[in-house]
Amino acid sequence: MAHLSRLLLRILGWSCQSDSKPPCKCILIAAPHTSNWDFPMMLFYAFMLNLKYNWLGKHTLFFGPLAPIMKRLGGIPVNRTKKNDYVTLLSEEIKSQAECILIIPPEGTRSRSDYWKSGFLHIARKAEVPIVFASLDYQRKNLTFSEAILPSLPDDEIMGVAQVFYRDAKGLHPDNFGPVRLKSKDKA
Repeated sequence: MAHLSRLLLRILGWSCQSDSKPPCKCILIAAPHTSNWDFPMMLFYAFMLNLKYNWLGKHTLFFGPLAPIMKRLGGIPVNRTKKNDYVTLLSEEIKSQAECILIIPPEGTRSRSDYWKSGFLHIARKAEVPIVFASLDYQRKNLTFSEAILPSLPDDEIMGVAQVFYRDAKGLHPDNFGPVRLKSKDKA
């Protein structure tokens, strides 16, 4: 799959602009997330870079004959209509594995969102793994990774790094990429 993915990306004119790939255990932030095409592009890059990854997807994607395929591709269904302790479940899963890159789209939707969901911060801190930002930029046709960021940093410092990193990133539908910020605790 690595060779096929590399070939497909090359045919499509895409490249990987980062000098190194993410550490073998981390939370990988996937943004901007503005299109269904983000999913196959993510898979092509994950195969090409030989990453051991999992990703979060809404539970409605995991139905019928698609369920085993989605799980085989690293999918973890998330049902946001039910109260679950995903932070604890996911952090324990990461801790139990020698390699685990958990890919999270912090916007939680392909539509424009005014705030990022903060779950990635809580999972990274509880699992004691770094955070890496990944930008799938459709204008430049490349994937870029940030340096690994310690989850022990304050939220505003982590989000400051994210704001600089994603400053020029263009999703397939740029108008769907909202501001890179968390909802302030007094607005929650």
